[in-house]
Formats: sequence, structure tokens, C-alpha cells
Amino acid sequence: MVEKKGRILCVDDEPNILRSLSWLLQREFEVFTANGGEAGLALVAAHDFDVVISDQRMPGMMGSEFLREVRKLSPRSMRIMLTGYSDLQAMLRSVNDSEVFRFISKPWKIDELPAVVAEAASIARHHPAPDAAPGETVDPAEAESILLIDDEATLAEHLRQELGSALRVIHAQNIGEAVGAFADNDIGIVLSDTRVGDVDTTAMLRMLKQQHPGIVTVVYTAGTDAGEVVSLINQGQIFRFIPKPVKPAVLALAVTAAGRKRQQLKANPELAGRHAVVEIDADSKQAFSRDLDQVARQSPHPAGQLPFLQRISGGFKRLFGTA
Repeated sequence: MVEKKGRILCVDDEPNILRSLSWLLQREFEVFTANGGEAGLALVAAHDFDVVISDQRMPGMMGSEFLREVRKLSPRSMRIMLTGYSDLQAMLRSVNDSEVFRFISKPWKIDELPAVVAEAASIARHHPAPDAAPGETVDPAEAESILLIDDEATLAEHLRQELGSALRVIHAQNIGEAVGAFADNDIGIVLSDTRVGDVDTTAMLRMLKQQHPGIVTVVYTAGTDAGEVVSLINQGQIFRFIPKPVKPAVLALAVTAAGRKRQQLKANPELAGRHAVVEIDADSKQAFSRDLDQVARQSPHPAGQLPFLQRISGGFKRLFGTA
């Protein structure tokens, strides 16, 4: 008899979906099913699951609510959300409250879903579970450096006022300054808009998590797109996602939570394995390099151009292991 790769719970209110999931996964996994959130939570309380898969749109308890409770009851379980890209706010709640491992689009690819579930089950079995309720404060003695990437100065000042001295805010007004900041600082938390000036920062944020899984990222944006949220989770494991306009106090709460997550990762580096990401495509990497070159060429201080380029080069090497 072939040993199963993990114990999986699938939750959906549609019987046809549950049958399809069970048929697709049962060869490799021990599969349980539930037709709603309440039934799913009863199974989570009774069994130790490696992976919990949930649809979002269910009567009574939405998938984001269900996975939030799963996170509390069974922090060891990796959480996967099935999504049709139709409910953006629910997706954001899945990021912020449930800390999902992956979004899988519906209809899913027959060869993709088992591979993602196998990866999640292996992570659950070989990497430690985080504490269900980490400490509520950030120890000033363990002060972290936050890199804020934003072309406006006001948010940086407001954030410093909200956070006080526990966390150090380093402000970068463009992507070149952001990369250069890594040459001079040990950055633990990155806080960024998805666009700074005319530059899309998401490629950098995704590449960053691949090379430095211990860095915790909080993203905010005005033009939130469902596909963008999916890529930032699957390829970047964003810790929090906040729609704009964002109040400094709300952002400070997210950053404080990120500080607690950062301390968890520093205390137990193996936890980073629970935030593995999908490899970013070559086109995104090349687009990021072109944006970085453009920022360097547009530096407003020609006399300081060489030091600026040197800082970018040093930061790029530190971030991605190459120049």
C-alpha cells in the first residue's frame, strides 16, 4: 500500500466540487470533506490536518471566516483558498486574517492542484507550526528597521509618530533608493505601495521574498486588482494587504503585527519554510531590471550619480545575489 503524503480537508458547499477534489487528491492523500464551515471546523477539532482547502463563497460561513478559525484551531495546517477572482474584499481578508498559503483559481488545473497540495503538506510535516497567539508587543530591544517605499513624505512622518521608537522607519522615495537602502541597512520589514511614481514595485516585492523569506512585507494600494493579490500571495507571501486610502494608525497596527511575525521568524528561522513561494517568471525579473535602470538614469543629482549607482548595485547584490 502506497503511503499517503498527508491528511487533507476540503470544504465546499457544492457536492460536485467536493467529489472532484476528492477524486483528484485521494490517490496521494487521505482526504476528508465537509459541506460548509461549521462541519469543517468540527473536523478540524477532531483531526490533525496537514492542509485545509476551502472555497470562498459558502452559505453561513464564508471561506475567509472559516480559514481564520482554522488558523486559530490548527496553526500547523496550511491553508489554501479556492477563488473565482470575484470577491476582492474576501481575498484581502484571506490574506490579512487567515494568512493563506496559496490562492488556486477556479476552475483549477488538474496537474497544478495536487502539486500545490503536496508542497503544502510537506511544509506542514517538516516545518514547525507558529504560535497560535504570539506576543502582543514588539520589544524595543529587538528594534526592527522598516523600509517604507513611497513617493510621498507625509506617510513616513505619520508612521514614525504612530510607531514611536520601537521600530526604525527608513524612507525610500523610489525603487532605486529602496534597493540602495538594502546596501546599508538590515531590513526586517518592507512597507510599500504597489506603484511608486510610474514604477510597479510588485516584481521587486515578489523577488525579495524568494531570496529573503525572513523579511515581512506589508502592501497597500489604491488600485487593487484580484490577479495582483493572487500573485503577491503565491509569489510573494505578502503578510498584510491594505487598500488605500489608508490611515497611519491602521498601517501602524499592520506593521506592529509584522514586527511580531518578524520576531517569530528570527527566533525560529525554520518557520520561513511555511512561506515558500512560486518562482517568479523571467519577464517580471527583466521588467524590474529595466525599471531600476530607468530610475538610475533619472537621478536628479548628476554629481552624485556614481555613488547612487554604487548603492543600487550593492543593494541589488545583497537582495538577489547578483548585480
